[in-house]
Amino acid sequence: MEVIKRIWRSAAEATGRFLDEAGFRVALAWDVLVGKVPRETQKRFWNRRQEAPVLVDVRDWTTERRIFSVLVWPPLESAEDDAAYHHMQRVEEVKGVLAKGATAMAWQTLFEVDYGLEWDSEREVWITSDGFAYDGKRVEGGRGTGYAKL
Repeated sequence: MEVIKRIWRSAAEATGRFLDEAGFRVALAWDVLVGKVPRETQKRFWNRRQEAPVLVDVRDWTTERRIFSVLVWPPLESAEDDAAYHHMQRVEEVKGVLAKGATAMAWQTLFEVDYGLEWDSEREVWITSDGFAYDGKRVEGGRGTGYAKL
């Protein structure tokens, strides 16, 4: 009897995976047929002096230990008039996503947000108000170079 249950469960799971994949592919094909495909957007010039990224430091509030930091970049697809509003909206969305993830992991987190990053053109890094430098560059393997205390 146990063998029959296992066979039935395996068949049901395989059928469910197949139907899920088939549904996804049909929906994707439909979107392509009706023209809902990603399109390139016009990006405006980014003046680093006027539009700095926002730094969100996530800390363990019980030990004050930094868990990780996130740079939230300004949206270059927004018009200059709306860019500041969209940037703050993006910061709030990122904080919301981080908070939901921290809640799911039962982390005791504290968010520290630094809106005052300054561009050091000589070293090509962003300097925070407490003296850390972030370069925001990508490295092979997809990992950023992180930060360094000045």
